[in-house]
Amino acid sequence: MIRRPPTMIPMTDADIQDVRALVAQQKAGHESRQKALFKMKKLTELSDPVTEDSTTATLFRQLTDKVREHDERHKRLGIPPGKSSS
Repeated sequence: MIRRPPTMIPMTDADIQDVRALVAQQKAGHESRQKALFKMKKLTELSDPVTEDSTTATLFRQLTDKVREHDERHKRLGIPPGKSSS
């Protein structure tokens, strides 16, 4: 295998800051999804599914909002239903 020097892309400080902000935003989104999944798992293990308390209702409302946002994003981007990029 022949080694070659890496291709350097000229970037300004603003470009680098934009990339850092995007990465931080993606990490925060991933962490919030993981926290929501952990909460869902914890609630399903601990709570009775027949009774609905305020915590469960709030979590359910937050999750439906996230699903709605996700669906709207996919519609805007033209991604067919059932396909997921994340």
